[in-house]
Amino acid sequence: MAFDFGSLLGGGLSGAATGSAFGPIGTVAGGLLGGLGGIFGGGGSSGSTIPEYQMTPLQEQLSAYGFDQVKASPKRRKAVREQFKSLKQGKNRGAAEAFLESYKDRFSNPTFIEKRLAKSYKKDIDYAAPAFQNVSDQLYSQQGIHYSGDEFKEYGQRAKSLGIRSAQAFGDMVRQDMIASGKVMTPQQEMLSYMFGNPGRDESGRIQNTYKRYVPLSERNQAVG
Repeated sequence: MAFDFGSLLGGGLSGAATGSAFGPIGTVAGGLLGGLGGIFGGGGSSGSTIPEYQMTPLQEQLSAYGFDQVKASPKRRKAVREQFKSLKQGKNRGAAEAFLESYKDRFSNPTFIEKRLAKSYKKDIDYAAPAFQNVSDQLYSQQGIHYSGDEFKEYGQRAKSLGIRSAQAFGDMVRQDMIASGKVMTPQQEMLSYMFGNPGRDESGRIQNTYKRYVPLSERNQAVG
């Protein structure tokens, strides 16, 4: 039996391109079925008179093989579950959920992930946990200022209303608020701070663009060194 390798290659590439719209699983399955179409007649032109055939047992086995390559094995499922559990124990449920979300579309049997995500999303996030406080502490300390308990409580309430569940996303929210409220120095203010010291701030930490004194060049060089 002679194979038309041109048709096989074209069919495989076409099938993979079509299947890619459905993620990695679709790409694998589409490529296999597209290649099979090139062998058995499905990959011909629209005007071809070659009859189309039902999938043979061999074709079905090859198709199943493609899905097996993206199927999570028991060992892989266990590893994913253990990593999820480890992230939760670190008091960062949002990061654990994001980890599962990143794997949900990689497997052809994602039920074990979907069940855990559905259960986890029912749990409330404790924004007073160290993972969230550490992010705020770091961002504020970088600017040489502090936040009050009421401010942090307000951050937590805002994060809940926005559906924020990870410490990283929480940090992005806090950073954006600090920039919008004038608590973070602009590049121009940082440049001036090398010459005149850090600018003054009001009680809330907002930068006032007032400078106490000129910093001699020798002191600036020592600070840089």
